[in-house]
Amino acid sequence: MRGVVDVSVVTAVHNRSVAARNVLRSLTHQTLPPESFEVVFVDDGSERPLADELAAELAALAPAFKLRFLRHDTARGVQEARNAGAAQAEGEVLVFLDADCLAHPGLLRAHLDAHAGRQVAVCGYTSVRELTPAGWRLLLGDDWDFGDPAGLAGRMEGTPQLHDPLCELLADPRPSDWAFFWTHNVSMPRWAFEQVGGFKSEFPAKGVEDIEMGYRLARAGLPTVFAPAAKAVHQPHDRLRGRDIVQDRHNEQILVRMYPTLEVEAVCSYDIVRSRELVPAIERFARALDPATSDCARLEELPGVCARVATAGNVLVLGDPAGWPAGLRAPDAVCFPGDAREWSGPGREIPWLPLLGTRVPYPDDHFELGLVTDYWRSFPERTLSRILSELCRTCRNVVLLSGVSTAPLQRADPALAAALDAHDHPYWEFTVRLRRELHEFEIVERERVGARAAFDLRERPWEASDLRTAIGAPPARHPAQGGA
Repeated sequence: MRGVVDVSVVTAVHNRSVAARNVLRSLTHQTLPPESFEVVFVDDGSERPLADELAAELAALAPAFKLRFLRHDTARGVQEARNAGAAQAEGEVLVFLDADCLAHPGLLRAHLDAHAGRQVAVCGYTSVRELTPAGWRLLLGDDWDFGDPAGLAGRMEGTPQLHDPLCELLADPRPSDWAFFWTHNVSMPRWAFEQVGGFKSEFPAKGVEDIEMGYRLARAGLPTVFAPAAKAVHQPHDRLRGRDIVQDRHNEQILVRMYPTLEVEAVCSYDIVRSRELVPAIERFARALDPATSDCARLEELPGVCARVATAGNVLVLGDPAGWPAGLRAPDAVCFPGDAREWSGPGREIPWLPLLGTRVPYPDDHFELGLVTDYWRSFPERTLSRILSELCRTCRNVVLLSGVSTAPLQRADPALAAALDAHDHPYWEFTVRLRRELHEFEIVERERVGARAAFDLRERPWEASDLRTAIGAPPARHPAQGGA
């Protein structure tokens, strides 16, 4: 029977019995009446059943709320664990709380209040999401008792380091805030969860699967809003943060492949925080983009390029294909943020990706040839280098064209360039290195006819180092070179 309680808390656990015990303790202190909520622990293949691990704790606490344990004998992943818990939940509101997150006494009340009278997804605030035990001891000391959630909640209020900066950042809602639907502490109506189909299983590991859910909810008419009173504190634990960052980039590529839209590309290219400012700027750029700056009106004046297109196995065009030579085989895909329109070749419809090109939803070396129109002139060098690098990743050969469009720009779009200069600095770029200068490419002219030119482009080997190595390395000696 559904609707027996107002709120169902779903927590997936895998071999984290101590953390789960603390979560259980924190839920016994909720200000919401215990008869109005339930807790569903999903034991996703823990080596020892979670119910056995917590048996003594349950006997001592004797929680008044309804508590259930579901168990997968073999781990199925966090997405399937959450889906299994939601399928058994009875509440009208589903709260997903990570096994690492201790609930503030007012957390469930705040989630329930946030849903009153409106159709939304809700993200609560979670302090110190990334601290390890050593980092916690360094910054906050070692006299914290995570087994005393009530005492911990009171102490949090007077500890400035535990304030979540998202409180100020997200006070001004933005359409892209679906990207903050982080399941350490979120909620949604159960009917909405069922309508969108639960968490997707396409992601091979944890990370981004919750953002994808937030995006589907937003498309279904439920924007993500923030409940500052729905507080939790993340219990510190050791983690390989560099590995997590790389895994997130992999999962983001899956997200772009699922939803090739400008806002998804921006979230995955510029990180979640910076995309809040960049999404509006990119969308304004796309609406104002004159196709004449990026079309193929004079491509046929470069016969060598046309011959390469004719014999290439498959071709991606970055730019507007308007003016494509009538006798030339059509490209196999188009990436251009202008108005998407039907564009067909002989007996087939050609995929049109309305993207900037910072993330192309194809695997490595998918295309034999990538062709870049004068569209490249729209961008400042830092972002252009990112786009060219993505073309080099997805295309075995890249040709950069000059002067083939009707009215090529003389300089990068100034409004877009200003926004990118301010915000194109994703926090992860020092773990996943981004190419930022044209020096990082070999650019060789292959054809020139009057004002039209074609350049072969490939990435140069580019040695990356850290400061320790750079300081310790003896300076390289090079023959004197003329000029600056």
